[in-house]
Amino acid sequence: MEQQFSENLTLARFEAQCSKSVREYSVPQIPDDLLIIIFSLVTGKSVARFRCVSKHWASVLRRSDFTELFWTKSLTRPRLLFTINFKGKLFFYSAPQPHNPDDNSSLVATPYQTCSFPKRLLANTFKPLCGLALLMDEPVICNPATGEFLTLPKVLLEEKDLPNPKEFSKMFCLGYDPVGKQFKVLCMTSSSFDERLTTHLVLTLESRKPLWRKVELKFLFVRNSRMSYGSICINGVLYFGAEFGKSTVMVCFDVRSEKFRFINTDEVMELDRRFELFNYKGKVGIHRNRYNRYENRYENRFVWWVLEDARNHKWFKHVLELSPYEEKMVENTKIVGMTGTGEIVFASYSHLPISWCRVVFYNMERKTFTRVKIEGFEVEEPRVKKYIDTFIDYAENVEFM
Repeated sequence: MEQQFSENLTLARFEAQCSKSVREYSVPQIPDDLLIIIFSLVTGKSVARFRCVSKHWASVLRRSDFTELFWTKSLTRPRLLFTINFKGKLFFYSAPQPHNPDDNSSLVATPYQTCSFPKRLLANTFKPLCGLALLMDEPVICNPATGEFLTLPKVLLEEKDLPNPKEFSKMFCLGYDPVGKQFKVLCMTSSSFDERLTTHLVLTLESRKPLWRKVELKFLFVRNSRMSYGSICINGVLYFGAEFGKSTVMVCFDVRSEKFRFINTDEVMELDRRFELFNYKGKVGIHRNRYNRYENRYENRFVWWVLEDARNHKWFKHVLELSPYEEKMVENTKIVGMTGTGEIVFASYSHLPISWCRVVFYNMERKTFTRVKIEGFEVEEPRVKKYIDTFIDYAENVEFM
């Protein structure tokens, strides 16, 4: 018994010593301020994974000071974003956005989370805004970096609001108010058989119970299908094309005040073909499709207009003449925007095979074209039709939806 007591005493002393050693040499908890700095250096995809490590990490990664710091750093490291619509799902890929790349170089796109929606997806996405993307013709907003998505409330319309309740279409636009730091969604519903736009609704994302509310209009206009694809938000103003009477106009929707105004387009714009809107040094630009349907050929030049004076409806025309070699370089591409460093970017049309995906940079100072092939897409079944869209200056946003 004495031996048993001695062994127990020795064991107790050993355990006490081990416990003291653990207390002395255990790793101290990392301060939250240091965690925020460390997490701001990783990718948005990693942040989404780290939220699942512990409740404490999840709370730190949802703090507003962290999401603002991460967003600020993301703006300094812009990326190319690619969305692929395949079998009713959206696949997101991204790659670092090169500056003055070498010609015929390549980039490997890495996958983000795949967004699997409750129902089969038939729409692609609009241009991302502050890291978020809105689906075309679907009330769904998704975050490519984290894989999260938010389905907006259904748009409920009264019978009296519609000329034919069974035949109406919806268009959604995502806007951002940089002053109030609020995302808003503009919804427009119209009948395919009526010449008037029926209703305009707005929803604020940050509200606890997001509800659609009507926006009053002093003028009636109809969405212009040739420019609707390229609606864009710049400095708190949403721009999209519309028909006002017999004229084609640019509609401006101020996200903060929720007021509409109109800008006339020049008659020389020849708005008889599809157009794309893009951000040209903080101003709205309109790029005309090079395909001339009357002559059944592609023109050997790119033409675009920039809104220089919105108050006086003044546009400035830009023309980029192409040599036969340059024309071959940008074959089957369209302008997708201008980078923050002043390079005009062309990308493959969305309906072309993924293996054809490439991005072409035009340096306006040196007047040179540079092609970059995009690799790394892992979507299988090559015979199944897929649609890929390319976006520039994408900055990851990890704000919790």
